[in-house]
Order: sequence, then structure tokens, then C-alpha cells
Amino acid sequence: MLDRQLADLVEIDPAEVWRRLDAEPGDPSDILDVANRVATVDGPVNEPERAVISDLRDRCRRA
Repeated sequence: MLDRQLADLVEIDPAEVWRRLDAEPGDPSDILDVANRVATVDGPVNEPERAVISDLRDRCRRA
């Protein structure tokens, strides 16, 4: 419930996030490591988190 309340306060455009990440030079694999750690803060990694991490992993491979 708290996650939903917080999500309602913050507007994030996923396409903009990916665009900005793709524009950054260098190896983004450190972001992948952090994403994995953050996903476990509130418990086991759920399906939406897995999907985002999978997308991030694919982008890291392309870099």
C-alpha cells in the first residue's frame, strides 16, 4: 500500500529513463548491481522488478 502511495506522488516516464540511461557513456553494469540490491530491500524480487532488471541487463549487454 505504501508503495502505491509513493508511486502516486512521483511521476516517472520509463521511456525517458531508458533514453537517459542509453545516452550515458561507459559501462552501466554498476547500475545493474544496484538495481538487484534495491529490488530486494522490501522482500523477494517480484515480477515487475524482474522485468525491469531484465531490460536493464539487456541494455548493459549492448553497451
